[in-house]
Amino acid sequence: MFNFISNLSDRFKAKDFRLAPNKKVRTVMAEFKENYGLSLRVYKGKQFADPEMTLAALNRKTSKDIDATAADMVIKSSMTIGEFEQLIDSHFGLTVQVANEFDTYCVNNKYTLGQASRKDDLKDYCEERGFKSIEAWLESEKCKSLEEYYTRKK
Repeated sequence: MFNFISNLSDRFKAKDFRLAPNKKVRTVMAEFKENYGLSLRVYKGKQFADPEMTLAALNRKTSKDIDATAADMVIKSSMTIGEFEQLIDSHFGLTVQVANEFDTYCVNNKYTLGQASRKDDLKDYCEERGFKSIEAWLESEKCKSLEEYYTRKK
């Protein structure tokens, strides 16, 4: 029941994420992190995009047919990560990947941005391994927090 309510509230989340062609990659990544608590990896081809360039400037360096005149684009929390990644590719010719808050793994494309921000992917991972919660899994790893766990894994 709680998941249903959370997923429903994602459709009406007031703080939707906006992308504008004149924003720098660094700004987009920071705003995405602030809004969803997730990391956004932005690529131009197979390399990380220059964080000091704007989306429009990166856009001019692509051979793809894209919508360079796109106005601000609104990203909803109810979008799946796959839909979000495809939308960025079609509008800006950029590849993006959504990663967890510590930027240690990419979140599965089947989850919505809202679900990923609530760590539903990690909850599912823990359940699949027989743990009742993230906290129980962390305890088995002898860690007090996710930050401690991911710091140890680096």
